[in-house]
Amino acid sequence: MNELLALDFVKRALLAVLLAAPMLGLLSPLVLSRRLAFFSAALGQAVLTGVSLGILLGEPADAPWASVFGFSLLCGVGLVFVRRRSSLPPDTLVGVLLAFTLGLGVLLLVVVTKRFNVHQLEAVMFGSVLTVTRADLVVLAVALVVVLAGLVRFHNALLLDALDARVAAAAKLPSAALEYGLVVLLTVVIVASVKVLGALMVEAMLLVPAAAGRNVARSVAGLTLASVVVACVSAVGGVLVSARLNAPSGAAIVLLLAAAFVLTLPFSRRHESR
Repeated sequence: MNELLALDFVKRALLAVLLAAPMLGLLSPLVLSRRLAFFSAALGQAVLTGVSLGILLGEPADAPWASVFGFSLLCGVGLVFVRRRSSLPPDTLVGVLLAFTLGLGVLLLVVVTKRFNVHQLEAVMFGSVLTVTRADLVVLAVALVVVLAGLVRFHNALLLDALDARVAAAAKLPSAALEYGLVVLLTVVIVASVKVLGALMVEAMLLVPAAAGRNVARSVAGLTLASVVVACVSAVGGVLVSARLNAPSGAAIVLLLAAAFVLTLPFSRRHESR
């Protein structure tokens, strides 16, 4: 273990997940309460499409931040805009977005691989402790500050709007602005975390911590705390496992998250039986 911790890339990876995990853990209860799991999957897919688009537009393959954030934010805001004006079920609209980003992403990926080796995109798809750079750490730190500032100011309003829209309306909360704001925060977190977790794994980090936390928590504050703890422990453990086995960090983190959910299930049943 000491040998692993002495490696520079492991230190950078641990710092990266300690910046990313609290953001994801804090947002996870909001994703769960608003039933946005499928939506986060669509945004994760949009990230992969944004990477391909950025490379085609001339951005560096290891840091196409402008295209990734711009395309992901456009997809997220566009979906909320359409959902608030359409009679179609939200999951149908998310499915359409997912199909669009998947089709466009595959098309662009085929074009991109004619110029670059597809293995250059593996870190974006699956996450890798070997590819975390100082620039990635700066992006994560800025994202953490943005998320913390947003949640300190609007967390209670976001939660109330998610749990009881009628009470939120009676309190004259700006439901549309809150929903758009949450989408912006989710986009910031997903884009900043994709280098560590991978576009295909980030959905789990936005859903499972709160799902596991709900099994043991008995209050909203307890749920948030449990979600952050599960996210952080799984992220650190995943980095150490991936560094030891030379495996994708995103996959290792997700497996530990799944284990945390399974281990907390008995506590949920015990609580429900009372």
